[in-house]
Amino acid sequence: MVLAGPEAELNGLLRANEELAAHFPKTVRFPDLTDEELVEVFTAKAADEGFTLGPGVEARVRELVQAAPRDRGFANARLMVRLLDRAVAQQGRRVLADGVVDDDESLTEILLEDLPDSLGAPWAGSPAEGDPLTEIDRLIGLDTVKHEVGLLVAEAKAERIRRDAGIPIGSPTRHMVFTGNPGTAKTTIARLIAAVYAKLGLLSSGHLVEVSRADLVAEYIGQTAPRVRAAVERALGGVLFIDEAYSLTMSGHDRRDFGHEAVAELIKLMEEHRSDLVVIVAGYEAEMERFLRSNPGLDSRFPKVLHFPDYTNDELVSIFEFMTAENGFTLAPGVVEELRARLAAEPRGASFGNARLIRNLLDAAISRQAQRITSGEGEPDPAEVRLLRPEDLPPRRPGEPPFPGSYL
Repeated sequence: MVLAGPEAELNGLLRANEELAAHFPKTVRFPDLTDEELVEVFTAKAADEGFTLGPGVEARVRELVQAAPRDRGFANARLMVRLLDRAVAQQGRRVLADGVVDDDESLTEILLEDLPDSLGAPWAGSPAEGDPLTEIDRLIGLDTVKHEVGLLVAEAKAERIRRDAGIPIGSPTRHMVFTGNPGTAKTTIARLIAAVYAKLGLLSSGHLVEVSRADLVAEYIGQTAPRVRAAVERALGGVLFIDEAYSLTMSGHDRRDFGHEAVAELIKLMEEHRSDLVVIVAGYEAEMERFLRSNPGLDSRFPKVLHFPDYTNDELVSIFEFMTAENGFTLAPGVVEELRARLAAEPRGASFGNARLIRNLLDAAISRQAQRITSGEGEPDPAEVRLLRPEDLPPRRPGEPPFPGSYL
């Protein structure tokens, strides 16, 4: 068995469990690739995908690599793969901008103008590499959430300044509540907050451990507390994210349910490890309010509540466009208009899927596009392989909602 991942996160995991660490006596460290090796990765990947590099492209890639910060989040070969995806997507938009492919335009050549100004430059809402604060800022929508996260960061920085000035500072409670409907980026923000706190030195590793009721609550007496302790130990140095946390107490005072035992154990461990652990509980707004009232000790342990609103239709369209580009596709005329029409007719209930709905719709469109381009005779045109058309969106039948349930 091989454990793999960022060094700090793996060290945090092994430090939290001595028995586990004893089974992994050998550590092999993989160094970052050199600038020249990264350029080789880019050129090799481009060749593998059937693309040639125009004059100056390789030199420009080398400049981008040399200018990229070599920090904790440096993505190495993955960074080159993403750069190629961005270049290919831009190349497709350039060639098809006027709807006509001229004789002097190559569908397989990447030019200098297809490359971004920097590896960290924004691209259709894509996050910057390595800086979690920049990633948060570049997420689509979530303005109120971004503001609240900014306040959290400012408070953390102020605590460090006061401590350096000799002002006695206690160990503040950083546990928090996320409320909102599915698909509103709660897990994404939790993961980025973990990285931000690690960068500020407030957490030792900055990893995220996501659990649910099934991971914490057992069926028999004496098994629930050890499950909770195991989850907390895995999360030490980072963030323990409990989705649909209200499910721990939904059974009321049924003595056959051990959800309340899980909550009591969690409260105890939150206090014991408050200096190197952040617990984030998440779920629907009304249910989370009842959850916090279910135990007298819960409300005071979670002083910060962040509400994640539903995305607007314009934001969902932007998310669709970003996801499409991230997957290497371009959109034909009419796709965005059809998407807007469907979103305008979609009911906005508590189960509205937000970005998750958009992801499932895109997956369905890519699947239908695959069927379309492989149903004819001969090889499809390279430009068509990367193009999503309105007919690739799953069809709406009379009486069905705008987004058929089979794609949710």
